[in-house]
Amino acid sequence: MKAMPEKLSAPGLPMAGWGRRLLPYAPVLPGVLFLAVFLILPLVQTAWSSIHDPASGRLSPVEFVRVFQIPAYRQVLWNTVWVGLWCTLFSVGIGYPVAFWLATTSERTRRRALFLIMAPFWTSVLVRNFTWLVLLGRHGPVAGFMRMVGLHGADSLLFNRPLLIVAMLYVLLPMAIISMLPAHRSISRQWLDAACTMGAGWADLFWRVYMPLTLRGTAAAALLVFLSALGFFITPMLLGGRHDVLLGELIILQIDRLQNWNFGNALAVIIVLAGGIAILLTNWLFDLSGTASRRAAVSRAPVIHDRLARISAVIGSLVPRFLWPERHGGTCLAVFAWSVIAFLGVPLLAIVPMAFTRDSFLVFPPHLGTLRWFVTYFHDPLWISATLRSLRIGFGAATLAVVLSGLAAFGIARMKGRMAGLGILAFMVPLAVPPIVIALAQFGLFARVSMIATDSAIMLGHTVLCMPIVFTILLGGFRSYNWQLNQAAATLGARMPQILGHVLLPLLRPVLVAGFVAGFLTSFDELTIALFLGGGLKTTLPKQMWDAVLLEVSPLLVAVSVVMMLLITVLFVIMESMQRNRATP
Repeated sequence: MKAMPEKLSAPGLPMAGWGRRLLPYAPVLPGVLFLAVFLILPLVQTAWSSIHDPASGRLSPVEFVRVFQIPAYRQVLWNTVWVGLWCTLFSVGIGYPVAFWLATTSERTRRRALFLIMAPFWTSVLVRNFTWLVLLGRHGPVAGFMRMVGLHGADSLLFNRPLLIVAMLYVLLPMAIISMLPAHRSISRQWLDAACTMGAGWADLFWRVYMPLTLRGTAAAALLVFLSALGFFITPMLLGGRHDVLLGELIILQIDRLQNWNFGNALAVIIVLAGGIAILLTNWLFDLSGTASRRAAVSRAPVIHDRLARISAVIGSLVPRFLWPERHGGTCLAVFAWSVIAFLGVPLLAIVPMAFTRDSFLVFPPHLGTLRWFVTYFHDPLWISATLRSLRIGFGAATLAVVLSGLAAFGIARMKGRMAGLGILAFMVPLAVPPIVIALAQFGLFARVSMIATDSAIMLGHTVLCMPIVFTILLGGFRSYNWQLNQAAATLGARMPQILGHVLLPLLRPVLVAGFVAGFLTSFDELTIALFLGGGLKTTLPKQMWDAVLLEVSPLLVAVSVVMMLLITVLFVIMESMQRNRATP
């Protein structure tokens, strides 16, 4: 009689064991499936469409051949890579000293400076590009000042390659600074003191000790900037010249005006391939994944570190004196950092007075003293409808991103080893794909299920873009959480719903709110997804502003920009206060 239960229960034991093994991965599964359906599957369909000829039903690389055969398309490809490299070089070169200064300054100064850097970062990309149209236009303040002092060239400040790079740098520089900062803050001061004790000079200390320790973080920031620059289309369309067309702008032309979907898909695949090559090359040089063998890392080290250090220690010995805070150069470094912060913030503040002009056109100096343009905005059904739609979509996308990313962060925070790394990598995939490629790929997906021109499609598309940012914030909160509190509550008789409602969620509420606000800001600012999935019928606030900018630069657009900046600043302050005051058990 006793043998029967053993035989019956034996087959169930392995299943129970497998169930216990798979249980830790269950919270991650919804987010992974969501990204698989709304990101990976559309990208695969886009790649397939780029080589599939619908007329003959055969596979053909003709669209890719066109890119490399036609000189104009080759020039666009070269422009994209070249401008991306210049933006990466300037972003890292300017951002590195600022990140160093942020890591070595006082906590109070760091928080203030980070706020001033992050506020422009969260401000709409469209608003930041529109700022240059206002400031550098023929009737803008810069042109007016040049005429006043007798300088020539006031009418040719816009639509040229240098301005394009400066405007893209204006958007990408905060991203580079924030990405490099953790690498600088992770360096122990004791290591530098030990190097000084052993006789290292300032040049050797910087190039042989400090730079190698921050090199991997710097390379990761450079890669992120370059990947972002590959998909730019707003900046070149608004500020670039006729010889400054980039791949993102060409995709818009092929899809929106020429309806050439196969060629547009091929261009999107080329952007993804260029980004993939950049990722592989950067990982091979700097081992970002940390999986390279020790022998391979050592063999490449002289190329990356030692030779650079030998040359730089000779010709660049003054650079550490400029950087190191203990020397007189510390003052120069602070001045440089605050100058960069001013470069990020002053242009946005400079256009605010123009929202109160009494003129019907943007002229300098403006004749101030009216709220006419704000009244026009709040009484225009088109603008209000677009604003309300952006608020609804932003709320839905942020909520869905918090749920999916929160579950994933909860599961990954309790994992160890390679699976945790793979989980984090899966949720970072949207950062490696330019938004214009994601938008184009999702258009094909939602067109098949008749969801184009719906709020739901835009919300789902925005959720994909929100998830990496929200996931990063929530993962930090879950990793800092003391899980022994749950065990203590369970020991006292609390069930899982009580633990979640009275222990876990109250302690993580600031992190959840910060993640929600970050997701909302990402969605509220997003133009590319709305441009494709809106179908011309569902207009968000950035889409409405984009349509208006293409027609005319008017004081009404400045007023709308001021309203957007005010809303984003308020939400950003809430997010920062939540992260600053969050409880760490």
